[in-house]
Amino acid sequence: MLKSYVLWVALKFTQHELWAINFALLRPQLSLFGAASLWVWIFPPLISLGLVLGYMMENFPTAGSAVNLVIGLPSLLILAYWVFRWYFICLALMFGRRTMAEKKRAEVSARIQKLLSA
Repeated sequence: MLKSYVLWVALKFTQHELWAINFALLRPQLSLFGAASLWVWIFPPLISLGLVLGYMMENFPTAGSAVNLVIGLPSLLILAYWVFRWYFICLALMFGRRTMAEKKRAEVSARIQKLLSA
């Protein structure tokens, strides 16, 4: 049950990502809005994780700091890579270069096919 739900969420996020890249290809000047719409998928898990980490920092400062460091730093690095990649794709589209966007669309389409076959 949980595995099917996780697969469903991954599929819907990937389909939304494909929509965002297609929107960006159609309207390059508005491409940042399509990319920003992907944050809808990221905020709920971040808020729940932030509440747990905040509780741990308040009640168990040493353990909370260690968990925050172990979870927070890698998450921040992964999120920064994802955000800056989307930003550079949108920026390239605004200047008329479609190669990064086409490559991203191919990657997302392949990921959708992989999720559908799982």
